[in-house]
Amino acid sequence: MKTFDFHLDQKVTTWMRTEFEIKANTLKEAIEIAKEKFDNGDLDDIGWEEIDGLNEVLQPSENGNQPTAEIYYMNEQGDVREVFNNSDNLSPREANYW
Repeated sequence: MKTFDFHLDQKVTTWMRTEFEIKANTLKEAIEIAKEKFDNGDLDDIGWEEIDGLNEVLQPSENGNQPTAEIYYMNEQGDVREVFNNSDNLSPREANYW
């Protein structure tokens, strides 16, 4: 029996957390400064961390009917080909040219 190598790519939505500090005299002032920094894009260059447990796999209907899951096959030479995606209404594609 042969072994065939595949990988699955999935499009997900997730929440990311950016931690930052604001120096201000009051909480109200700090909130205003934080909002201003967000609006101006000043928080974009700060690193972020993924919040665990909040990944949600998208469906094609949530992605303009484009695929949100794709299965790829890799042959012995390292060539990779998509053999299935979840927006196809067909059976998995035959890899007959391998």
